[in-house]
Amino acid sequence: MTLACGDPASKDAGSRTLIVYHVASATRGTLPLHLRFVAYTRRCVEHVYFTWPDQRCHYDCRACGACCKGHGIGLDVAGGQLVQLLARRPALTAFLRRRGDAITAFNPRDRCWFLADDGLCRIEVEDGRLAKPASCRLFPFNRIFRLGPYTIVDYNSAVCPLRVGDHGTSHADIADEIATITDPAIIATPLAALDPAVEGRSFVDTERAIATALWAAPGDLPTAWSAQADAPALAHERAIASDAFTTLLHTPWQPPSLATLTAATWLTPSLRFNELYGPRQYAPRYAMAPILARMWLAWLGFAALGEQLAGRSLGLQELSTLWTEQAPLLHVVARWTDTPVLKPGPIDLPGIDPHNLVRSLAQAFVHNRKPKQPLGTLIAALPGDPTARVTALKAAESILRAGFAGR
Repeated sequence: MTLACGDPASKDAGSRTLIVYHVASATRGTLPLHLRFVAYTRRCVEHVYFTWPDQRCHYDCRACGACCKGHGIGLDVAGGQLVQLLARRPALTAFLRRRGDAITAFNPRDRCWFLADDGLCRIEVEDGRLAKPASCRLFPFNRIFRLGPYTIVDYNSAVCPLRVGDHGTSHADIADEIATITDPAIIATPLAALDPAVEGRSFVDTERAIATALWAAPGDLPTAWSAQADAPALAHERAIASDAFTTLLHTPWQPPSLATLTAATWLTPSLRFNELYGPRQYAPRYAMAPILARMWLAWLGFAALGEQLAGRSLGLQELSTLWTEQAPLLHVVARWTDTPVLKPGPIDLPGIDPHNLVRSLAQAFVHNRKPKQPLGTLIAALPGDPTARVTALKAAESILRAGFAGR
């Protein structure tokens, strides 16, 4: 039997090591209950990178119930959880489904089958915490991925209204919880990579250093920038972002308040990870470093505009959804001085294109093979007001991605 548990000696705020012990099967019955649901495959010492700072994130499990509404129920099938759950609740069989390698259960958007009126999980109340579905038990720290020998543990800041403060959830507690789960579909979703071991080491070393610098000086814009990009370039990049904002929105780029900037600092490592390994893929990962830093700067500018609308600072959840919604525009600002080019041929245009702005932009990319004008110049030449430009650029995401393919 293989037992993985957290190493209490690890004090690195951005990482944790799970040490693997081998325990004779005869001793299994004497182990504490929370250590009986463990992996049965041999693993080497494994390195873990957490995308949030140790003991800084708080959440109230009964605050909103958002996690229990329509997101599905992830089960530790390999650990026997499905069999145990169906033995007591056989009606759940009708709602099982497969998602990739995982077997999950459907739950309604109004609320999970097992969410009680007091906000608690009936499975946990009636059967104990270990019987609670594995992904629910880990939530919101249940986004767990494998990259070679590395485990990346991310959190769901878009669904859960997390708060930042002292004495929050510890990396040690999450590592111990992960050690009770067997199914790789829950705790080892593989990330695509040509050489996972090499890429894993490069990613973790780079991102851990960035996260450490960010979390050491929350709310410090120059420090946050220099952790991600060339420090002396900040003034120049701010000027470019301001030009982009002025062209697109008729307002210059400006930073958000200290409170929002501080929240953005805590959140940045998670957003970087999701942009690098998420579905958008604006550029190959090896080329994303400068683009991602400029997207981050643009994100702060949109956060400042969001503050104006809300009349208050923004938290982790709002900043997460802002990044997702504005990603096409973040990419536009990040590419403002780069040169887009398209070869003549079929172009994927949106079904609705008022004033043909997307078509005009695509044609400008085709005609840009010799002039090689920067994106900002091509956008400035488009007709229309800010409303037309912003909505067209969001609809032109595929055109922009193609225009910068390989760059």
